[in-house]
Amino acid sequence: MKVVKFGGSSLANAEQFKKVASIVLADKTRRYVIPSAPGKRFNGDIKVTDLLYRMASEAQQGEDFSETLAQIKDRYNEIIEGLELKDFSLDEQFAGIEARMKKDP
Repeated sequence: MKVVKFGGSSLANAEQFKKVASIVLADKTRRYVIPSAPGKRFNGDIKVTDLLYRMASEAQQGEDFSETLAQIKDRYNEIIEGLELKDFSLDEQFAGIEARMKKDP
């Protein structure tokens, strides 16, 4: 049994997700996969982890974090669309995150 972790540039977009899937499926002993946040897609891009830190900081300072949250949602939606995941949405999860951040940053 193997535990493997992927993140950063290896999960930056849908094509990278497909590569990770191929790697995992190529070895049946890779049974547990730990994903982390998507990284930079290109030079000058921003990692999702950095967007999460920014959003938390904005919320803690009482600032409007909706634009940063929208950037995070867009990144994940881009991956979902690129993987052609029909009838799959993270809208409920993002609504929950937004509600919690507004209630208790």
